Amino acid sequence: MELKPINTFTYNMPRSGIRRIMDNATDRDILHLEVGQPNFPTPPHIIQAACEASTDGQGRYTRYTPNMGYPSLREAIAEKLKRENGINASIHNILVTPGATYGIAISLSVLLNRGDEVLIPDPGYVNFSMLVPQYGGVVLRYPTLESQGFMPNIDTITKRITPRTKAIVVNSPSNPTGAVCTEEFIRDLVDIAQGNNLYILSDETYEHIIFEGKHISPGRFDTDGRVVSLFSFSKSYAMTGWRVGYVVASDTIARVLEKQQEFYSSCAPSVSQKAAEVALRDTDRCIKEMVEAYRGSRDLVIDILRKHGLFSYRPRGAFYILINVTSTGMNSDVFADRLLEEQRVAVAPGATFGEIGGRYIRVCMAVSEEVLREGVERICSFIESHRR
Repeated sequence: MELKPINTFTYNMPRSGIRRIMDNATDRDILHLEVGQPNFPTPPHIIQAACEASTDGQGRYTRYTPNMGYPSLREAIAEKLKRENGINASIHNILVTPGATYGIAISLSVLLNRGDEVLIPDPGYVNFSMLVPQYGGVVLRYPTLESQGFMPNIDTITKRITPRTKAIVVNSPSNPTGAVCTEEFIRDLVDIAQGNNLYILSDETYEHIIFEGKHISPGRFDTDGRVVSLFSFSKSYAMTGWRVGYVVASDTIARVLEKQQEFYSSCAPSVSQKAAEVALRDTDRCIKEMVEAYRGSRDLVIDILRKHGLFSYRPRGAFYILINVTSTGMNSDVFADRLLEEQRVAVAPGATFGEIGGRYIRVCMAVSEEVLREGVERICSFIESHRR
């Protein structure tokens, strides 16, 4: 007897192009520019805090925590939010999550009803577009353009709002473009959301990795609880494997998030929470060192692209850059596959990030200078040799 079909959306959902490339890039000679994670180890004092928590003689920090997270961590987060982001939040507005990607999923599950539309940037982080339909929502894209440094445009967003629009996603600094939104744009976005009774999902994973400009949180201008802010420890503190992030939301939304977390995961990892608490209180120097290294990598890539006539924009944050491959006549998936096979360089195909993204490949610049220089040179040579 044939079994009944499983969930049709998730069964037919395309796999992330990044993971597909990763799975194929297993040989030792491959230059890895596809995965977005810091090339720095977690700072020693953070690791030490986790060791002390895990070996506590009474086992206090190896058990379930409150669904929302340890109060001491949420207090540290609240202090950081006020100091750095201009957001006044109590510990009751903060949900500590097992990573920011989980924070995205649980926030969408709380906000969306069937048929609700969500405006998502193109190119934009793939998790939003893949998760919205799983909760009955509909994805609508708003374009960001290479000619404008991939900066989002408020008029473009406004024109795409319909009576069924529920939320707007903003990601600054952006993965995959590195664009950093201006304060003027963020203020206008909050005004548009208020005028049209919409929520804002603000992905601030790369908040500390800024080369030009300043990170501005939409939550600082929120007066009625319509901004849901998503943060991560992964990139700022080189803690990708620790799986800890947090969501900041109104009292109403936070209470529902708390209930959802109980059913999905109970709580974020206890030892990771204690490590994150120390990260918030004593890591500024480490962040500055990492950001300066990423800035140098960004400038190196731009110099190489300019030398080959391929420079088109300057990322202002994060540690990614998009490279236009349309001159080759290949779509980004074909380009990435052939680049891996012929040049032994792994990159993320831009189609993973949207229709406009399909014109590009994404290069992660959080790698050693040697790997980055050689990898980008090979990419440029590959483009030049396959121009139509």
